Amino acid sequence: MGKKLIITEKPGVAQDIARALGKMKKKKEYWENEDYIVTWAVGHLVTLAEPEDYDKKLKMWRLALLPVVPDEFKLKAIEGAEERLEVIKKLINSKEVEVIINACDAGREGELIFRYIYEFLAGSKPVYRLWLSSMTQEAIKEAFSHLKPGDDYELLAQAAKCRSEGDWLVGINGTRVFTARYKTLLSVGRVQTPTLAILVEREREIEKFVPVPYWEIFAEFSSPSGSYRGKWEKKEDRVWEKEKAQSIVNKVKGQEGKVAEYKERKVKEPHPLLYDLTELQRDANKLFGYSAKRTLDSAQRLYERHKLITYPRTNSRYLSPDLISQVEKCWRMLAECDFAEWVKEEFPRGKALKDKRIFDKSKVSDHHAIIPTGEKIDWESLSENDRRIMNLIVKRFIASFYPEAVWVHRSIKTVVEDEKFVSKSKVLLEAGWRAIYGKEEGEEEDFLPAVEKGTTVKTEKAWMEEKETKAPPRYTEATLLSAMEGAGRFVEDEELQEILKEGGIGTPATRAAIIERLIQVGYVERSGKTLIPTPKGKELINLIENIPVPELSSPQLTGEWEKKLNQIEKGEFSRDTFMEEIRKFTVEMVEKVKSMEDRGEREKMSMPVGNCPLCGAPVHENRKSFSCSRWKEGCPFTIWKKIAGRFINRQEAQKLITTGRTDKLYGFKSRKGKKFSAYLVLQEEGKVEFEFSTREASSGVS
Repeated sequence: MGKKLIITEKPGVAQDIARALGKMKKKKEYWENEDYIVTWAVGHLVTLAEPEDYDKKLKMWRLALLPVVPDEFKLKAIEGAEERLEVIKKLINSKEVEVIINACDAGREGELIFRYIYEFLAGSKPVYRLWLSSMTQEAIKEAFSHLKPGDDYELLAQAAKCRSEGDWLVGINGTRVFTARYKTLLSVGRVQTPTLAILVEREREIEKFVPVPYWEIFAEFSSPSGSYRGKWEKKEDRVWEKEKAQSIVNKVKGQEGKVAEYKERKVKEPHPLLYDLTELQRDANKLFGYSAKRTLDSAQRLYERHKLITYPRTNSRYLSPDLISQVEKCWRMLAECDFAEWVKEEFPRGKALKDKRIFDKSKVSDHHAIIPTGEKIDWESLSENDRRIMNLIVKRFIASFYPEAVWVHRSIKTVVEDEKFVSKSKVLLEAGWRAIYGKEEGEEEDFLPAVEKGTTVKTEKAWMEEKETKAPPRYTEATLLSAMEGAGRFVEDEELQEILKEGGIGTPATRAAIIERLIQVGYVERSGKTLIPTPKGKELINLIENIPVPELSSPQLTGEWEKKLNQIEKGEFSRDTFMEEIRKFTVEMVEKVKSMEDRGEREKMSMPVGNCPLCGAPVHENRKSFSCSRWKEGCPFTIWKKIAGRFINRQEAQKLITTGRTDKLYGFKSRKGKKFSAYLVLQEEGKVEFEFSTREASSGVS
């Protein structure tokens, strides 16, 4: 009987499978024993061909040559992958090999990687699928006992190809038509563009925001049971007039009041759900400031190299009941190591299996939640990043099997001279799962005294505090990941809302790459944890909105795609119909951009930004600066569009010229590469300088 050739996505996985199969000899390009040969790809080796591979003239990015819509898509080897492909080709065609086993990552992208390689190399031998959710030796051996014919995954492959080809059509044509139309490189993508639009819309809200002062009123009350503080509360949300606030303070100060209501209740807080990738990335960003990519890279190492966690690129936060033995094994391992103080008790098998917040087969698709594998953890062998991520996963795993936390909530309504004050507090009564995280996780307040309804109290003091409405905060990676995951709120269609609620923009595996791509192409900048769209990013969204092709900047297109891709996987929608719809959309998009009048943009550019502070002449925008129109006559006034690595947009320049000072701007970069924020201020001689929050100016920037 012939041998079975196993093709993995990465060399490390090939090595693990070879070890699990046993008695394997290491050759230069593969592992081999009497029954199996194990070789590997290095991620993507084959990709869709470029437009110029269909026709050499398409190497030129010209409007007249668009759209590019192939009838049939061609494949090509990724540069540098030829040698690896030749090895795989020889093994596929070997007379010793009778069967091919696809052992690439268990998901849509892994299926695509294998299918593209196999089609490019014209493979024709029977294919079986190895589906791995864990890289432990035990899990690998178990997976081999459940091999399935490759044809069982044909619908998954069709969905993967539709996603790949659709992204090619929209990305290639969108990028080329916008770039050619507006004479500057503008990268467009089905997923990256609506993500950018979310950031830009938030920035617009911030730019339009005008802070408004308001006042909050407080009082300190004494009662036989003790003193407590209350906050004035009425149906209207805030007190906008200082005089009104002061009159309420004067009215209640020193007066007696009554306890109109006293409530005390116990509130049970259930344990948190297990981690999926997005939730893990959110927590790592909040706690450590890690980017989504940094967390994903760490989780991937813990999965592949260290074998300490299950498959990380998952969107499920639940387990299937058939994993109970693995969970028990993990519990026993933790009881013998650093976490012994938290896992002293025997694993609560019966109670756990009944807990739908842990075991729910209906909420597990391709992969379950991220949990430890049960392999002994050698903390010393892990990098600081990996230790932190592993610690998060272990703590969340343990906390999931702990009882709920119990809080005591107290509230008092106090009425003084017909004015109502509300007091609230909560205290942790039973730590439950919160014991795993320590006190920093719980927000405890000063416990209110127990007072009876009708009790007379005295207003010992009353005061007011001036506040100011705040603009919505800029997105961090944690909050952007949440927005991408819950992108349904950005569309009106209820059915699409539901689809996006389940899947959102992108997938857990791709969201990190999307954020990094936006930064790479200059549409977004990081400032600490904050993500800020650049003038270039804002301008792209403005252009798209003016075409109009709203689907490009709205999650709607992604929502529709994800709905149909899911239907293709289930056999409920045709691949041919999907691709025909994408081709039609692409053609319409290109034609709309090509026919757009650019007169408005030219007129906007010709409009003065303001008057020159030196000579009073109009200041106009040009390609690199905002300059005085009398520059030929010797007026030196210029505001460069790029200052300290940051682009200055038209609105910012306008405010600087007319008021002498911008709002606080983010995303500057020092000569040493350190990012900072500052105000730009205009000096009497027309120079532009930095002003920092400390009011210490840094000169010499013009």
